[in-house]
Amino acid sequence: MARYGYSFVPDRGFSAFSRDLGEGAWKDVSIKKYDTPDRMPPQLMEAPRPVAWKLRATWSIAALDEVLGIASASELAALDAEWDAAQRALHHFVASAEEGEDAAVREAATRVRAVMLKGNGTEQTRLGYDAEVDFGRSQAAAAKRTMEADLKKIGAGAHLKRIERATEALARGIGRGGGEKRLGTRAKRLRAAISGCVTAFNAIHDEITWLLAHTAPGVQRQQLEALHAPFLALLERYPPPARSGTRDDGEGEEEVATEEPADDEEEPASAPP
Repeated sequence: MARYGYSFVPDRGFSAFSRDLGEGAWKDVSIKKYDTPDRMPPQLMEAPRPVAWKLRATWSIAALDEVLGIASASELAALDAEWDAAQRALHHFVASAEEGEDAAVREAATRVRAVMLKGNGTEQTRLGYDAEVDFGRSQAAAAKRTMEADLKKIGAGAHLKRIERATEALARGIGRGGGEKRLGTRAKRLRAAISGCVTAFNAIHDEITWLLAHTAPGVQRQQLEALHAPFLALLERYPPPARSGTRDDGEGEEEVATEEPADDEEEPASAPP
């Protein structure tokens, strides 16, 4: 497949292209019949070419937008700091309850520590992001199943709510939904999503170019040119760097552009308490 220069388009450039797919000639191309949630429409083979093109572009952009919603490294660090702080706050609150005058409160606090905390009470703050999400969710589950009475006895409800908020914020930050495992680092997923857009846009561009070369002047050619125009405009907005000279129209895999620095390092463990 020929390369047209889409590797120079950054993530936000592809993301913004969804607006182009809803305007001009593309607005008249309806994908409603085929745009199923699982992206496995049973009649896809029957879809007209423009519909298939719009589907492919739309789905590749949607995959990219999903990754763009994941927090950056600095944002993750802030989310992790709040999670750690919430855990330390619970630890200190339980420790205070263990020193209270009421024996029933002291006993409840001891049970809470055994079930809800780890090690010396803050060892969970040394876990990686995924493990912290799992630990926080296990705390929330225990609070509802077996520890509700003891937590109420010592008055720790507000601390558990803070932990639950921090846990779900961290889960969203690393790209996890309910019960899901993290799908690699954000940087790797971002590169994969951009690469998917580059491949999709190259394929669409290639097909339109081929059809234009074999379509006589007339209504059909005018439609092809109108559908092609936003793709050409996208390439004009993001030309190759001056040092690269002209675009490479040869075969092979393209390098993809990102607006954020790559970060392939493993996620750090939380800072010691």
